[in-house]
Amino acid sequence: MPRVPRPLLAGLVCLTAIRLGIAATLPIGDDEAFYWEWSRHLAAGYVDHPPAIAYVVWAAVHVLGRTPLAVHAVAILLSFGTSLGLYALARAITGREDAAFLSVVLLNLIPVFDAAALVTAPDAPLFFFWVLTLLVAWRAAHGGTVWTWVAAGAWLGLALLSKYMAATLPVSIGLWLALSPERRRWLVRPEPYAACAVALALFAPVVWWNAMHRWISFVFTALGTAGWRNSGDVRYFLSTQFIYLGPVLFPALVAALVIAWRRGLARATGAPSAEAAREGWRFLAVTGWPVVLGTAAASLLVQAKPHWSAPGYIAAAIALAAIVTERPRHAWSRIGAWGAGFAAALTAALVIVFHALPWLASWLLPPQLDPAMNYYGWAEAGPAIAAVAERDARGPFFVTSDWYQVMAPFDFSTGGRVPSTTITGDDQYRFWTRLETLRGQDGLFIRDNRQTYDIDLTQVCESLDVGPSVPLMRRGVVIRTLDLIWCRRFSGSPAPRLAPYRWHPGVGGPARRPSPA
Repeated sequence: MPRVPRPLLAGLVCLTAIRLGIAATLPIGDDEAFYWEWSRHLAAGYVDHPPAIAYVVWAAVHVLGRTPLAVHAVAILLSFGTSLGLYALARAITGREDAAFLSVVLLNLIPVFDAAALVTAPDAPLFFFWVLTLLVAWRAAHGGTVWTWVAAGAWLGLALLSKYMAATLPVSIGLWLALSPERRRWLVRPEPYAACAVALALFAPVVWWNAMHRWISFVFTALGTAGWRNSGDVRYFLSTQFIYLGPVLFPALVAALVIAWRRGLARATGAPSAEAAREGWRFLAVTGWPVVLGTAAASLLVQAKPHWSAPGYIAAAIALAAIVTERPRHAWSRIGAWGAGFAAALTAALVIVFHALPWLASWLLPPQLDPAMNYYGWAEAGPAIAAVAERDARGPFFVTSDWYQVMAPFDFSTGGRVPSTTITGDDQYRFWTRLETLRGQDGLFIRDNRQTYDIDLTQVCESLDVGPSVPLMRRGVVIRTLDLIWCRRFSGSPAPRLAPYRWHPGVGGPARRPSPA
């Protein structure tokens, strides 16, 4: 790995320290709490994703303890490693230190990568292993040994263990080899196929887990949940790219990929240096466009999430940095220089606001308007709910909800000491607690008014008792209230879902409302 310039390393260390400071004051998010739940039930696969995030969270919690900082630290430290790997990758492709330096700066200016550096999710290990796969594959194709190819396969396997999106990597690398005259020979050699075999060997436990669970994770990824069956919304997807990638950087990154494609396929001039440059542009184009175009195409069919395209913009960041630094500053026109300066200043300001938002929102906004308000209040509410369950149960009991975003924060706040599960039997909790084993017990149901769909408790409970309400507090202000309902003598069957939610206190159970036509 090339030596990282001291100014860049110092900047990354300072940025990491700032992020750790933010993480120390930010409670855990509901999805992060869910991944902590995964770390308590280590397995070779899960309904939503492959298992890498569970194992890195498990390691962090065992080192730093069960704290929000420990969970947040996973994303922060992996982002630091991603930046270092990106510097090495950009330096290898462009051959220029300034382009590599700017690549790292750009990556840390893009909102979706900033968010992935603060909120722990499968994207954090994916980005890290994605960059390392590209770096080692590039080196392997440029005179590497069989062991270099094996290392590339190992990083690819770890990327596949992070998120299924990594399946596009071997396609992109294979396409690059096919399009590069100097590298095409690798397609008839065994080394790249040995790398794929290593990756598949690492990924094999995920395949085995899916085979033992009716291929549930693969089906979930391919077909999606019920909400995915709605028609796509490409306008939503494209508009949110300006938010997730930045209003200035998004069009610039797309333009950089267009330029990379044109230059990579330009007619050969015979000069070795020119061919080497074209090879680098081809590599950036084919490792960026498949993800970007693939997610855009998916948005025509399903409700594609805005961050799905993010891995493709890693190559775009390198391409943009290479374009910006390829000629001296004095060659820029006055208008171009002012425009670039304005774009850089605006982007930097947005990044500063993004990192300061958890603190600014806490002091400048009412608690109800805090964008992170859903993170707060569980540290007090969770133990209070557990106390109600222990006090008012008529025998063996469990705490339940119909939403993992409720159960996971509750379990994290209580350390998992109270028996708990979701009651619908249609998410990851079904593999941790068999509902039939809870037959005859009392279930304390937590109703979060953020949930838009109701369930019919009357079908699975002998009787219902309205329990107390527990507030979620932020700086002494009630953010929202959790309604508690006792499900007496649970039947052991999943509760059916109903129409959109409307709660009438004192009626004795949730009310039904017909779905709109």
